[in-house]
Amino acid sequence: MTVPYSAQFLAAIKTATKTAVQVVGDFRAAASFTRVQETQLHAYTNRNQPSVVPMDVAIDLDHCAEKPIHLLEMAHALGYVVLPSHIGPGDFGKDMGEFALSSGDILATAVRVLEDGRIDPAEAHEIGPKLMQGKHILERALATIHKVQTDNKPYVVSGREAG
Repeated sequence: MTVPYSAQFLAAIKTATKTAVQVVGDFRAAASFTRVQETQLHAYTNRNQPSVVPMDVAIDLDHCAEKPIHLLEMAHALGYVVLPSHIGPGDFGKDMGEFALSSGDILATAVRVLEDGRIDPAEAHEIGPKLMQGKHILERALATIHKVQTDNKPYVVSGREAG
């Protein structure tokens, strides 16, 4: 059964593929980690071509990028949030630092985007991924807080506990 996907979803997957390729380095480097050639990866990122990255190639790219880039887009399209299965010491502090940086970037982009009093499609495509990244960071931090609440035990955020 073929499921029709929205143009917005397909564009998001193509953008995710392009992002993963950039994180890996370039198309040549990315191709060396997948079963497809450089030219095919280019096609997967081109919004004027109908081809979309296959799941196994997306997984290979995400694995190589060490980030769930495609997975986040797919989960978002289905109304889900991806959270890491392991949360170890120091992650909460790291998440808060990342959120601070992400928030600054989001706010700077929002101020620029709103200068003319409207958000056009290009601006929405620019700020949308930044908002999703900020949301993802907060979801990870929230998972840590929920774990503390569920386990009813303190969460150690450094190598030493306060005495």
